[in-house]
Amino acid sequence: MAISKKDFINRMAENGNKTKKSCREYLDLMFDTFYLLLEEGEAIRFTGIMKAETKITPERPARNPQNGKVCIVPERKRIKVTFSEVLRDRLNGERD
Repeated sequence: MAISKKDFINRMAENGNKTKKSCREYLDLMFDTFYLLLEEGEAIRFTGIMKAETKITPERPARNPQNGKVCIVPERKRIKVTFSEVLRDRLNGERD
């Protein structure tokens, strides 16, 4: 089951004894900053949780399935997210 942004904000407000409005503002600010840093090519590392970075997928030839002709897929950015072993271990009940 996935949790929505609204539910996440509600849970965040409950856990931190904060208002929903302030939690929404901080979460929006965090994501805006996250997107901006990735657009600038910066890697984002939250020690013990995850690392996110942009990678360039180079241009490559591909076959168009509709007509069988070869076309060129242009170079593009993609996001690579790696979750830490610490997070994995914590989710599996293995704490230090």
